[in-house]
Amino acid sequence: MKQAKGSNALKRVTLEMSLKPFISMAPSAIDATCAEAIRQWMPLIGMADSCSMLLWVADGSEILTWEGRMDGEIEWGRYIGFANEDKFGHVAGSDDPRIAKVYRPDACRLTYGDLRTIVASFKRIARERFGVRMEVGATFDAGPEFAYSDFKYKLHPEINRAVLGGSEVSLKADYTVVCTWSKLHEDRAPYAAYPNGIPEGTPFGEFLGRQCASFLPALGFDYIWFSNGFGFSYFPWTYLGANFDGTNLPLADPEELSASALSFWELFKKECPDYRTEVRGTNFGSGMDIAKDFIPLQQLYRRKYIELPPPNSPWGALNFDFGLEVTSYMSRIAVLPGETYPYRFYPNDPWFWQNPWWDLYDREPHDIYCPLSVARMNRDGELENPGIFEILTIDTEKGELNEDCPAEVIPHLRRAIRDFPDKAGILTWLYPFSEYSASVERSAEASKLIFFEEWFVRNAVNQGLPLNTVLSTDDFAAMSVETRERLQETILFTPTSWMQGADAARLVSYVQAGGKVLLYGVVTDPTLRQLLNIRQAEGDGLHGRMEVTGLSSLPNDLSSASGGSASRILDHNPLIGGGTINDVLADHEDRGTKVRATAIQGDRARIVALTRQLPDWGGGQVAWVRGSLPFETGAVTHLPVRQPDELMDIAVLARYLLADFGYGLLQTKEEAATKPALLFIGRKDNAFLFTGCRQDTSVALRMGFPEGSPIIIGQTTKVGPDVSTYSLDRTFHDECRVFARQRHSSSVACREMSPMPTPNRGTQRVIAVTGFHEADVTIYPPLDSLLAGEVEVKLGNAYLDLDGCVYDNDRIRLGNISGSLEISW
Repeated sequence: MKQAKGSNALKRVTLEMSLKPFISMAPSAIDATCAEAIRQWMPLIGMADSCSMLLWVADGSEILTWEGRMDGEIEWGRYIGFANEDKFGHVAGSDDPRIAKVYRPDACRLTYGDLRTIVASFKRIARERFGVRMEVGATFDAGPEFAYSDFKYKLHPEINRAVLGGSEVSLKADYTVVCTWSKLHEDRAPYAAYPNGIPEGTPFGEFLGRQCASFLPALGFDYIWFSNGFGFSYFPWTYLGANFDGTNLPLADPEELSASALSFWELFKKECPDYRTEVRGTNFGSGMDIAKDFIPLQQLYRRKYIELPPPNSPWGALNFDFGLEVTSYMSRIAVLPGETYPYRFYPNDPWFWQNPWWDLYDREPHDIYCPLSVARMNRDGELENPGIFEILTIDTEKGELNEDCPAEVIPHLRRAIRDFPDKAGILTWLYPFSEYSASVERSAEASKLIFFEEWFVRNAVNQGLPLNTVLSTDDFAAMSVETRERLQETILFTPTSWMQGADAARLVSYVQAGGKVLLYGVVTDPTLRQLLNIRQAEGDGLHGRMEVTGLSSLPNDLSSASGGSASRILDHNPLIGGGTINDVLADHEDRGTKVRATAIQGDRARIVALTRQLPDWGGGQVAWVRGSLPFETGAVTHLPVRQPDELMDIAVLARYLLADFGYGLLQTKEEAATKPALLFIGRKDNAFLFTGCRQDTSVALRMGFPEGSPIIIGQTTKVGPDVSTYSLDRTFHDECRVFARQRHSSSVACREMSPMPTPNRGTQRVIAVTGFHEADVTIYPPLDSLLAGEVEVKLGNAYLDLDGCVYDNDRIRLGNISGSLEISW
């Protein structure tokens, strides 16, 4: 596993905080507040090489209005609720209780000099009392909600308009934000960087850059953070954008829209070149941003305008769309602009009423363990884990530094760090970061397929697809033959649109040399079509409503009798679904092809899922699901609106197809429409880590692997010839080192035992498994212990001779085991 530089697991811990805990501007009171904030989080800070404090002063207007005077008063974020309430469509007038109110009647008056004192105090207290180096970051948010802003909404409302090609772009969203490429009207008031006022037509990026170049050093800040999609999209809170209004796609010119977004960064970095810029990004993934807004993320990475990709979005805590959070996170880290990437956790909110750890997560750590089961793979086949942890925020909307919060959260964060994956999971997302960027540069039409493919993966993860390793296509292409061969232990999961010509040929060769691949999307490359044994049918393709048949050939999720069977009716929209569905078999006599699902409309049948494997592929195998999106179109909403439950989300087929690779990962639900459990399977020190969240705790998991049922430590299950059922915790993060298969079912239990010395040596761990009945058992001990010959297995009262039982240098296989095993190392 590749870690950040230094002796610790993390490169940096960033604490985020508003100014509400500072109830006095007396220097001693400021010092005391700084010390308490750092003290509470020292168990996490101590795992990093350095730390930083990201200060949420207001909404960034304190930078815009900076005149260079320390005695100037700051309009700071001392409110609970929505500031600038007239700018929100959902705030219902002056009586709406959600309108901003001062958080306490004696809230401090704050000057720039006070802010400078706070910044200096954090650095000094961290150094002198805790022996750590601390940076302090400033923040800029483009929206209206954090603090009242005369600059944004009275003096310069023109910056809240996006104009392209002489026309204003608007989705009629709830509220607007600052447009990065907007231009300011003349303003004769003095500013630090413009003492004689702002000239007419000054680009906003130039203005903000010059103000930051003055403000940041004068106040002692070390870097700046752009929040809530600023620097990326004018529509950061909706899955729609300048290129997709919910009805039409594409709408914009890629060159013009990308150039407009990039122009801000060019101007800002020209005026403020000496300070690091960190970003939160939008609520969506790289491909989603490209599809809806032509965001030039690759250019931002290449030009080093940002050193870190955006972290995982905190939006999942608000909308419970953790599939969107995890897949978006993976798409951002597939390629890195620098050496590492951040993870962000959202325990408290200093602006509104929710504090997620208590109010939204129910003190459940799923938004810790699930995103942190994710890792990126580099071209050497090594996994890279996040080197930066960010905590949004350490204070509440009332200005509380609640000590219970770090006391409860930090142990989960520390455990997740210890369990960072060091090997690919069973699925690896082969992600076309570069190809997506290049395709829209060639044609705006490419945005249709990108939109479809990205949202399909989000849906698949929300349907329980265990996807938590990502590898860029660039790194895949650069791998040595030996490294690429090691990938055969994982299944590559990749879209089809990027694979043309040499790229398609490379993947075909990989499969024919023993690799395993699960494809999704529209197949146009002839080489891929030949691999899959499909062709385009004559005549029109299918769209609208159709029946999906043939699913009985695959293991399916189960629902109770009261819930009925899952929907088999698909309503396919070609606008957002990659065009019509029009694939049929090329060779019906091919015995290596198994059609797993077919769409039927009238007398026409089209394939929507299949697998193929030929004897001369050396164990190689390919599966494919055509895909569709079950979204309504036309409305302006934050997230896609799901079609009625009686219509199928075909993304579940991606998980079902894993059965053809030996992985039965199924779910039992009370009703067919019950929300599926999230599942991620990581690898650490040769163990399998089952991580996930049962958002509906009535859901049970039924799991089977190529080597049998997983025997999870601390659990009991029925083991037989097929899958075994588990009813795990609401949030689960459980270790598995044993798999078993047996003809006759029996209850098998696994638990950790106290370590005891054996006749041959001392021991660190003992795992006991009871209840086997003529079972074939596979054990995955730590590699170092296995290769050093330190693993012992006791059957009943007798130690087994393990000579000849070690396979592939990573597992022990035992046959015809009955009774109890005790495994120690």
